[in-house]
Amino acid sequence: MHLSNATAALAVSMLTLVGCAAEPQEDEPNNNSNNTGATTSGGSGPSSAGTGSTQGGSPSTNGGTPGASGSVSGGSGPVGMPSGNCAAVDPTGLISDFETGMAEVAVTAGRDGSWFLYNDGTGTQMPVKIPNTPLAAEAGGACSSAFAFHTTGTGFTVWGAGLGTDFAPKSGEARTLYDLSAYSGIALRAKAAATTPVRVSISDINTAPEGLICEDTTDNTNPARCGDYFGAELTVGAEFADFTIKFSDMKQRGWGLPVAAGFDKTKAYTLRMQVKGSAQAPANFDLWFDDIRLVP
Repeated sequence: MHLSNATAALAVSMLTLVGCAAEPQEDEPNNNSNNTGATTSGGSGPSSAGTGSTQGGSPSTNGGTPGASGSVSGGSGPVGMPSGNCAAVDPTGLISDFETGMAEVAVTAGRDGSWFLYNDGTGTQMPVKIPNTPLAAEAGGACSSAFAFHTTGTGFTVWGAGLGTDFAPKSGEARTLYDLSAYSGIALRAKAAATTPVRVSISDINTAPEGLICEDTTDNTNPARCGDYFGAELTVGAEFADFTIKFSDMKQRGWGLPVAAGFDKTKAYTLRMQVKGSAQAPANFDLWFDDIRLVP
């Protein structure tokens, strides 16, 4: 089925997330399906992607030059800086390098699946999801690579929009826990048409509805509600930069169930990158992501 541009945009702008935590800054998109492609923003079935790239060399014109500006922060200040190198990506830690031309997760170390988009339903986000088909990557990746994932959005006025993927394939509709204890953090290369703050977060057993510890509620006044994931803030600039975030530096925002023990990397569900939106400052973005990987 082929959709006109107007119809496709309308379909995305009318997306409603069912069963979400009510917090308007980082919702849990429970009806997004990483492996079935059953919803507008869900993903595809398990991919047949390889185990990754070993990129190096000088940056291409399309990919841009890895920058040295911007910051990575958790809840209270900077915790790192992006590097400007194009070091080869270790395929054993690779999540996605998009070199298949699709937004798929590399099949390695028990990881598999594809990426989904999610948003608050008030604006328009691209690309449009075609059921049972992975989202497409676009030409012009970081560090001379062929592809990266490109998403744009305009007019999100409640809590914003983002993209995400589960670490492990689902069991039917249920998300599966994944053990990240072999890794110390996550790294990625990113750029934006204009400087854009992006929150990178990971849901775990304590903060996701699937864990049955926090409360999956639409009551914004409930201090035990789900969705207050551990994460950190990136400042993404106009050239590809390589960001690294340590799990130990990821913080909650403080509006959901507080977890004194910190992020439980032995029981993780989903990785997300999100742009915050509000009525006063709508989320408008043009973002590229590449070489998303776990680091030892």
